[in-house]
Amino acid sequence: MITLYTIPALWGLPSISPPCMKLETWLRMNQIPYQIGELNFAQAPKGKAPFISLQGELIGDSNLIIERLQQTEKKCLETGLSPVERGISLAFRRMLEEHTYWGLVYLRFGIKENWLLYRDMTMQVMFPGMPMAEKAIFFEHLYDVILGQLHSQGMGRHSESEICQMVKTDFQALSDFLADREFFMGDRPTTLDATAYAHVGNLIKVPFKSPMVDYALGLDNLCQHYERIDQLFFSEPDSLTQQEIEVAL
Repeated sequence: MITLYTIPALWGLPSISPPCMKLETWLRMNQIPYQIGELNFAQAPKGKAPFISLQGELIGDSNLIIERLQQTEKKCLETGLSPVERGISLAFRRMLEEHTYWGLVYLRFGIKENWLLYRDMTMQVMFPGMPMAEKAIFFEHLYDVILGQLHSQGMGRHSESEICQMVKTDFQALSDFLADREFFMGDRPTTLDATAYAHVGNLIKVPFKSPMVDYALGLDNLCQHYERIDQLFFSEPDSLTQQEIEVAL
């Protein structure tokens, strides 16, 4: 069985990390069995989560993991999409993961009051065996590292209002493309649905104040899409039958 090493759940989200949440959703969409392992960043092949253990091999990066499992498990959510549709899907996924994601990082680390709340809450769920004094040191180091990454990536060089406008534009584009469909690429969920679910959820379900949060909450179809995917793949076992999941797939 695959062992998944992921950032823990919080705020009702499967994970407070969009890449981790996306990968776990993808596994569930493909009905691939997995177990959760104890996270240790020292073991992470890319130095970050998520990563998996597959037949004793550690594999990092959510997209590389998906590519590997598509080969080993013979699973592909994009089967049936045209080349144009695959290109559109990839473009939106790249937008979310390489641009929107950094706006969400800024929301947590770049706004001081949000960072203090995020630090205090995540210290309670991360590394349960680590003494609190060591956790405090770790999180202060993490804060400095992430701010440096935000500046190097470019998002952190902008003002808060500019970043909010960029994120709002991304989510508006995503909302416009989804329109009134249940899933982004047709009548079945694909990797784009898993990716959007993770990023939308990590904006609308977090206890942070920002115009970007308010804006996303006003995009009804994205909020409904989040709830739809959450119900299909992360509801309690008794509330959704396997037959209903298979109909969606």
